[in-house]
Amino acid sequence: MENTAAVKRWGAAAGLAWLSSLAFSLNVLDPVARAKEQTVEGMALTVLLAVFYHWAMEKTPADSRQQRRMLPLAALLGLFTLTGLSMEASDSLAFLYSGLVCLAKAAAVWAGYAVLIYFCLRAVFYGLDRLAASPGRSRKGPGWLKTASPKTMLCSMGVILLCWLPYYICLFPGASNSDTWWQLEQVTGVQPLNAGHPLLHTFLQSGLILAGKTLLGSWNAGVFLAVLVQSLSMAAVLAYSVHFLVRLNVQPVLLGLLLALYGLVPTFPRSATILMKDTPYSFSVLLFTVLVLEAVLLPEQFAAKRYKKPLAALAAFLVCTMRYNGPVLLIGVLLFSGPALWKTAKSSRARAALAAWLVLPLVLGYGISAGLKALPGVEQANPNETLSVPLQQTGRVVRDFGDEVTDEEREVIDRVVQYDQLAEVYTPWLADPIKSYINREDATDADRAAYRQVWMAQTLRHPVNALEAFVNLNYGWVYPGVTNPCWSYSPVADNDYVTRPAVLDRLEALLDKADFAFLLPVTSWFENLGLAAWGLLALGAWLSARRVKGLGGALSMQYLTLLMCLFGPVFFGHGRYGWPLLFCWPVLLAAVIFAARRNGGRA
Repeated sequence: MENTAAVKRWGAAAGLAWLSSLAFSLNVLDPVARAKEQTVEGMALTVLLAVFYHWAMEKTPADSRQQRRMLPLAALLGLFTLTGLSMEASDSLAFLYSGLVCLAKAAAVWAGYAVLIYFCLRAVFYGLDRLAASPGRSRKGPGWLKTASPKTMLCSMGVILLCWLPYYICLFPGASNSDTWWQLEQVTGVQPLNAGHPLLHTFLQSGLILAGKTLLGSWNAGVFLAVLVQSLSMAAVLAYSVHFLVRLNVQPVLLGLLLALYGLVPTFPRSATILMKDTPYSFSVLLFTVLVLEAVLLPEQFAAKRYKKPLAALAAFLVCTMRYNGPVLLIGVLLFSGPALWKTAKSSRARAALAAWLVLPLVLGYGISAGLKALPGVEQANPNETLSVPLQQTGRVVRDFGDEVTDEEREVIDRVVQYDQLAEVYTPWLADPIKSYINREDATDADRAAYRQVWMAQTLRHPVNALEAFVNLNYGWVYPGVTNPCWSYSPVADNDYVTRPAVLDRLEALLDKADFAFLLPVTSWFENLGLAAWGLLALGAWLSARRVKGLGGALSMQYLTLLMCLFGPVFFGHGRYGWPLLFCWPVLLAAVIFAARRNGGRA
């Protein structure tokens, strides 16, 4: 019987491995039913997959509850992979309308990748189960990584800042994009105030630059002061996350690896030294995530320190005011962690304190942002920002089916964007050319309401074309197969405000080459936003399978971030929208394991 079961396992593993290797060899856009020639490497891969699948079936048992999480998730991630492969090859989902052969090949590719992902999920779930069941007693390492203390904060900050030192030097006085100077010129009166960026961030960042210029006499000094304040704040938040994980009994060696991640992976030093709203927003999301987890997992410690609640309130306020989508994240925490926190707050005083750090910042932050936007003389943000996806879909319809657009539809569209340029400027991976470069500044709310009706009618006429426009714009957020540096933004070069010695340009070129090592296989995983999204989805599925409660608020902030990225204006070249995913996943992973371990390590 034992031998028969082993033979069946090997047979199933071999068949599924063949299906997965077939998925690697099929071209879903080729209308001929053929695969690539089988190579020695391909056969070796099939054998390796068979061994892996057999090991997973034998060594990683999964109960029905886990299966109900893994199977749909594997199917979904397999679908993401199929669409990503198709988009990389043709900027389209042509397999949907290129005949039955292409459709059948696409189904085989989807099934093969779904099988591979399923067994990877089994291995991940098994690893998490083992971690949750282990006592975690080995504590070898330096004392400041074994016992949480002020020294933990100071030493962690020291390690991080030492690793960031080359970036301070090579990017002196600091990195920027065009918005940095646009915001500065709004504060200096060169340009009118504009609500395109949160005005509180505009005032804070530009105020620091002006303070440095006034006190130290140069724009270089002003920019460096702003970078220094921002980067020190971010380093302190990262160090506090290490302090928190020490209290969750994370092994010192793992904390050392986390410090290496914070110090060496380019996303962290690059984001710390560039002046844009996404940096304070992202580290505020991390700080608020840590404090919410602390309130849930270590309530006595959270209540014992008086500074915790004001710090949580400050973090929540910054999340609300550094980006306009910040309030959505707080609403997620209120919905998914608020009731549990309310129950644990037994007294009226405790509940008032909870409202003060969880609800009040949301009300104040939203109110202040709305009030600043309503000030006299403030230009409002481009209303087309909320139409990024619909305008992309319209642009693709006009490009592909322009002869079907009626005169009435043309007139309605032209009142919002310049119709005659739509097909020409449509860029599949970027919404800016349509929503910003050819928009009609005199368009009214009524014009946009009429346009939405036209957009809906066109979407119903050409649903696959509309789907292609949506997927083409943002598929990289959920497809790990693309390379997208999260930090490739222009440094501060010579302009009307700052000057740089030529030697710094040469040093910066060397730093760029070093950073591109993190775009190589394996090292690129630490900055792969699609992989981070997959990991967070798998973490939530495992948590649900184990019935561990209380962490929904912290996880919801990441899922809402991902959802907003999917409906955003761009993926390629703008990984900064996904920085919260990269900043928070290590803390969430440790918190999930701690919560499961505290639950007795039982599934």
